[in-house]
Amino acid sequence: MPVTAEAVCATFGLPERGSTITENTHVTWRLTTKSDRFLVKRVPEAWATEIGAAMAVERAAIAAGIPAPRPVEPPRPVVGCAARLPDGTLIRVSEWVDGRPVKEDLADWLGATVARLHTLRPLATAEPVVYGIHPPERWAGWLAEGERQGRPWAPVLARRRADLAEATDWVAGAFARAGDYVATHRDLEPWNVLVTPAGPVIVDWDGAGEDSAGLVAAHAAYAFGGGRGPRTDRALAAYVAHGGRLPPPADRFARRAGLMLSRLGERIMWTLGEGEPGPFPIEDLDRTAADRLRDLPAFIADLREP
Repeated sequence: MPVTAEAVCATFGLPERGSTITENTHVTWRLTTKSDRFLVKRVPEAWATEIGAAMAVERAAIAAGIPAPRPVEPPRPVVGCAARLPDGTLIRVSEWVDGRPVKEDLADWLGATVARLHTLRPLATAEPVVYGIHPPERWAGWLAEGERQGRPWAPVLARRRADLAEATDWVAGAFARAGDYVATHRDLEPWNVLVTPAGPVIVDWDGAGEDSAGLVAAHAAYAFGGGRGPRTDRALAAYVAHGGRLPPPADRFARRAGLMLSRLGERIMWTLGEGEPGPFPIEDLDRTAADRLRDLPAFIADLREP
């Protein structure tokens, strides 16, 4: 069933009269009431058991002054600040951020903000959830099924199995050596920051959770800096200046490799019919999976360069 303004307003205690809703993406909508605007987001059922912990990280960040959109608390939450519409759809609502994509150099802001975020919830241990650490047997199984289906990435995967094993060992080792575990945003990319007249705002906290503070900070600096260079170096320096600790140079950008392995695994599974690919055409996923596998050695070598 479609998500309606009436259902959202009734579920979250917002004024219904004159409210309208328009689709923003395939999982988000913009709700406009007479007095304000809100972002409505569908929460996948697969996230229902984890979204509460992510929202707790979000709340802690907001309470500490980290710029983030404030969630709307429903009268009858199911988990965190998410609630179900009458048709059973699980959604969350937050204030609308009227901002633009990042164009300017945010190195100093980024380093200082991530350092502050990483003081809020230190952890004794953590699992490398988003690092794509798959055992060789899983890659072998995907290869066998890919060959059976005639997927275009399968011949490239067959040639890259040793490279995948080596990259996986490096990523897993870097995470284990880090030791600086925290609850954090986990998706600090330029597309998750909007620049407003009051300053940058970090959005999309639904994937927040446990990770390595230093590996997250280094990845964020690299992503916002556009690779190695002065902007990345200044973001890293700002992170350290505000109390952060970085991994050694040989491990510094291992998280970027882990994310690539994770997304590669997702693409392969989606092309094999496992999971929901969302709006992405299967032929595009086939092509990008083959491209990522083909470029893997050079990609990893660049990240490991001291």
